[in-house]
Amino acid sequence: MSSRRARVYAACQAGGWGLYALINAVLSVLSVVMMQRPDEQFARRMLWLVAMSLSGVLITHVARVRLGFREWARLSLSRLTPRVLLVCLAMGATQSVVAHVLSRFVFRIQGFEDFSLTNVIFGGAFWSVVMMMWLLTYFAVHFVERARTAEHERLQQHIASQTSELRFLKAQLQPHFLFNCLNSVRALIVEDPARAQQAVTHLSSLLRYALASKDAETVPLGRELQVVRDYLSLEAIRLEERLRVREDVSPEALAVPVPAMLVQTLVENAIKHGIAPSPEGGAVTVQAHVREGSLILEVANTPAPVGTPPAPHSGGVGLHNASERLRLLCGTTASLQLDQTGSALTTARVRIPLPS
Repeated sequence: MSSRRARVYAACQAGGWGLYALINAVLSVLSVVMMQRPDEQFARRMLWLVAMSLSGVLITHVARVRLGFREWARLSLSRLTPRVLLVCLAMGATQSVVAHVLSRFVFRIQGFEDFSLTNVIFGGAFWSVVMMMWLLTYFAVHFVERARTAEHERLQQHIASQTSELRFLKAQLQPHFLFNCLNSVRALIVEDPARAQQAVTHLSSLLRYALASKDAETVPLGRELQVVRDYLSLEAIRLEERLRVREDVSPEALAVPVPAMLVQTLVENAIKHGIAPSPEGGAVTVQAHVREGSLILEVANTPAPVGTPPAPHSGGVGLHNASERLRLLCGTTASLQLDQTGSALTTARVRIPLPS
């Protein structure tokens, strides 16, 4: 719990139960004034009100800590309602017993001498209503807080989507990539017209997917891999035998939603920083499997030789964008890590929890 939330909770507890004691104290004073005779037990009743407010604070706080009301606030209304009713009855009965014990044995207030089951039941009904008001206030505050948080996340996601689209047009499909593709296609028109037609088809599919990604934040992994294959086919024209591709994807992983352009970004990063700078080229491996309730996606590549000049525009913008969109679209438990500890492979590893 953050310090701010703790202060707000403490203020609400003190204010709510203090207001309960104050209202009852005012009613007691008005009763004495209207009856125009002193109440010999007035001081005892005031102490009793203070004791009941303190016991109310204690009972509600213990219930909140032990039962995890913050997690309850995430439940649907149909699942939350019966729990709230049962807890209100239990808390009300506990407060009723405490009230009768304090009134009869501690403060010895007249009117509580009959410690019968009927009185406990009626007292429990009254205190259950009080506890119901406390719980409704508690969950209302959390529902408002959750709604504000969801709205904030939605705005962040919208901003990230727009920013990602602009950065994609500037970084993911950079002009030099398009120029390379067009130059390759121009050379193929004379040498191999059929292959040139295939290249134009791949490029058209990739551009169409990139422009449509602004309307779909996530896509099935299988759809993303189709575009990745288009991209790799275009790069194969330029790199020829220097580019070797291996794909290992389990069938159950194909339907898992992933952020649009995530895999393409990782594959492009692997070629840009690992395969293209190397005279001998290398291999790119795409693996995706479902393990322990999560999609484990890996894009590995042969690293460039030591001493190879870094690729132009290698500021890590693509990976940073991918990591931010992954966090916003798939939650904070999703992760993207770049493993460069091995000398034989550089691996971008993504973990996405499966939707519940």
